[in-house]
Amino acid sequence: MVKMWGLFDAYLNEQIEYILSQTDEKLGIESFTKTGLSLPAWSDRGHYTSGEFAYVYPVHTGMITLPILRYVDTVYENDLNKYRESATRFLAASGEALAIHNQDELWVDFSDTEGFYIGHPYGEGLVSEAGKIGIPNRISVYLAAAGLYDKLTTSHTYDERIEKSLNYFKNSLFKYDGEFDSYYWSYWEEQNIQKPWEDISHAAVTVYGIHILHEEVGYSVFTEEDFEKIANNIPKIIKDDSSSIQMRKYIHKRSDEEKVYYNLAENPYYYDVFRWSFLGVYNESVFDALERVYKKINIEEMNPNTRLSSIASFLYAKEKTESIKW
Repeated sequence: MVKMWGLFDAYLNEQIEYILSQTDEKLGIESFTKTGLSLPAWSDRGHYTSGEFAYVYPVHTGMITLPILRYVDTVYENDLNKYRESATRFLAASGEALAIHNQDELWVDFSDTEGFYIGHPYGEGLVSEAGKIGIPNRISVYLAAAGLYDKLTTSHTYDERIEKSLNYFKNSLFKYDGEFDSYYWSYWEEQNIQKPWEDISHAAVTVYGIHILHEEVGYSVFTEEDFEKIANNIPKIIKDDSSSIQMRKYIHKRSDEEKVYYNLAENPYYYDVFRWSFLGVYNESVFDALERVYKKINIEEMNPNTRLSSIASFLYAKEKTESIKW
């Protein structure tokens, strides 16, 4: 254990320090083009608008700060005092980044029990989410990071909005598929118009944020039974009845789709089913289903980053499940 944390001290702390040195504020660049704002977060540098407009997305703030906050949580939970000073600095910096998206004008109450975040108004016409209700995958991981921040600071900065957001997910976006005993959901609803069902890649991000809030922060809006129904998407995504395996693109058939399942050449999300492996902690048949897919495909065709992260997630979830048994 001491040797392992020595490696963390030498490598992980260094990496986090570097990431926190690359905020717009530290680099002196605009967070939103032509606003003069230089904030303690990470803009996309115009990546999604062909360089026309920089924007700070809550999903990126969440994805960057969530692993940092999970590290801080590990340090605090295990009384690793050698790393506490740096962990406390990392916690404060993460809090500054998260606060950027938690403004009253960036929140909408739908009812007494439901609400959701909207995008920053900057970039209208160039940024699809500017001033509009956020979509699940762009908010879910942000909520997870915010929930961990509340836990670590013993504050209640985000808890009401997290609770309302989870209620919105569960009560307004999630639908039930009786054939697979599973849930599926849309990107968002607007004026009672149902938007398209999420693709299986972004849907994994949505579920992951909800999973972290349940497992590591303690929110109970989604129950163990709900997560079992979410996990039942894995056999729904995979069509494994021939020598070649086909995959869905979306977690439910869209009205404009002529078919449901696609081969690798037809499906840009073909390998993203492996990103769902963390749900094996709720239903161990997930591991069996994914193992069968691993055996039938050529994993060398996968992007190396996708391959390594997917296998690591699979092994972590399986090990966690085994440890719970003992």
